[in-house]
Amino acid sequence: MEVTVTLYATLTRYHPEGEKNEAFTLEVPEGTTVKELIDKLRIEENEVKQVFIKYKSRPDDYTLEDGEKVAIFPSVGGG
Repeated sequence: MEVTVTLYATLTRYHPEGEKNEAFTLEVPEGTTVKELIDKLRIEENEVKQVFIKYKSRPDDYTLEDGEKVAIFPSVGGG
């Protein structure tokens, strides 16, 4: 199945085509969870603050569905 992923801010370095803030399509097996998607992208768990799917924040154990759009955001820092 396919999901569309958008990475934001410091996570753009994990884009498969180089550092980009553009959505990309990724093939994943049926039953893939948010955590497994993050692992597949080789993003360290502590770098992800929020994952939004269908305009709602989703937990690591949320099971992805075919065609979903996944937005992954890092922790925000600043002073």
